[in-house]
Amino acid sequence: MMDGIGDLQLRHGVRRASAYARAEPLIRCIAATIHRHRAATGALDGFPETHALVTACRADGLVAPRGGPVTQRTVLRTLRLMGLR
Repeated sequence: MMDGIGDLQLRHGVRRASAYARAEPLIRCIAATIHRHRAATGALDGFPETHALVTACRADGLVAPRGGPVTQRTVLRTLRLMGLR
């Protein structure tokens, strides 16, 4: 589990903390993809296209937090959970 889940639970409640814990692998994949994109382009606040995030997560063999394939909607929800959209 990611560091700070307990703090997240105290600040935002059990529901959000459990959603964050379920989405942890997807969050890590998205964060790594954003980092690689920023390193490649030199843009400090740039984001890859949503389809690139979906492709990267599918390539890692990830599934959606509640099961099923990773879709654009899954990625957008995870970005919102991360506070990036």
